[in-house]
Amino acid sequence: MSTLYSNILVFIQFASIGLIAVTGPLIASEWYLLIPEFSGVFLGLYAIYIMRIGNFNIRPLVKENGALITHGPYKIIRHPMYTSILLTLIPLLIDYFTPLRFIVMIILTINLVIKQHYEEGLLKAHFKDYPYYMQSTYRMIPCLF
Repeated sequence: MSTLYSNILVFIQFASIGLIAVTGPLIASEWYLLIPEFSGVFLGLYAIYIMRIGNFNIRPLVKENGALITHGPYKIIRHPMYTSILLTLIPLLIDYFTPLRFIVMIILTINLVIKQHYEEGLLKAHFKDYPYYMQSTYRMIPCLF
């Protein structure tokens, strides 16, 4: 069941990203929107680099031999890859706003929140130090959430 649920969450995530990608430009046209967009791309790549490919899992499932990563961007936020997705795509929505893209962005955001709640439940069950890690970090947005 958990694999099916995880696959559904990942499908919704990639379908949403794909719809945003095919319904407008992939690079914001305004310089002030390029800053958060490219910051999001950088954050995502940096998070993957810190996580290491062997520990990385696109599905919200804990790898059996996975390690709890608490350095790099993970020292501040628990889900920097989810943050990077939103940081990259919100400027694209602002730059080329349509009602469809707005609805897709809402679906994506809700999906990411559900995905992170589910993932954190699994992480708490797998890593005994995870609840302590949760107390010292933000979920996705420093100082807010």
